[in-house]
Amino acid sequence: MHTSYLYSSFLTSFLLLSQEHAKFEAEESPVTQKFLVGTVPCTITFTFDNESSWMREKVVSYKCTVLPPSKESLAAGRRRRAKACLKAVEDDLQTATTRLTAASEQKSNLQAEVAKLMQELAEKKKSWQVAEKEEAWLKERKVLRMEQQKLLRERLTNGWKDETSLAK
Repeated sequence: MHTSYLYSSFLTSFLLLSQEHAKFEAEESPVTQKFLVGTVPCTITFTFDNESSWMREKVVSYKCTVLPPSKESLAAGRRRRAKACLKAVEDDLQTATTRLTAASEQKSNLQAEVAKLMQELAEKKKSWQVAEKEEAWLKERKVLRMEQQKLLRERLTNGWKDETSLAK
């Protein structure tokens, strides 16, 4: 938005709320100023001050003209924004690519570690099954050996049944 204005011969000021404060003094000639507000909405405040001549009143005339931006200005703004967006997209792409590489490597490492742990688990299960079978066999063997021990002690203490017939 372009604005131009004319003032009579006393202190004149305006305020651009979204940009900066500015004062213009018009002593002998009108003040003419053009400024670019930009693409963001803003408020422009014009203040007319009669501080330097408070005894007599003054007549103020002004003219504000608001013009749309030129096609070239619009195109240049679009290009600036597109370049800024392109840079942001390229930066994010680079970050995403770096993170993707790291994540893929981590996934691959974890996958290999899981496969190794699964193989180790399978081996442990086999060892557990072997230990379980051996435990069952040894329990049976222990029962058998305890029975054999009992019978052998009994024979050693009491002798054999056919031993009396052999001695005759």
